[in-house]
Amino acid sequence: MIKHPFVVGLKTSRPIARIESWLAAYCDGRWQLKLEQMAEDLSHKYLVISFELAKDRAAFKKAFAKAAAAAEDAARAHAEKQAATENTEKIAAA
Repeated sequence: MIKHPFVVGLKTSRPIARIESWLAAYCDGRWQLKLEQMAEDLSHKYLVISFELAKDRAAFKKAFAKAAAAAEDAARAHAEKQAATENTEKIAAA
């Protein structure tokens, strides 16, 4: 019998301890986290997380998607600000 049948794969640059902290705080059932692969430059890793309860997997996926979207928004805003600064510098230099 499989103890943790609800599985999700995750490629992330976040520290494993941060993910484990989230799991410990928000999961009602048991879970297992396994490091499957790590990039040679240590920039990211691939994890497999298995959950005892389907609702814990759903909550994790929802929270991770929300965090990923916020990170993408922040990166996009930073890139736009950087591009605007570069354009302003080009205009000033002309």
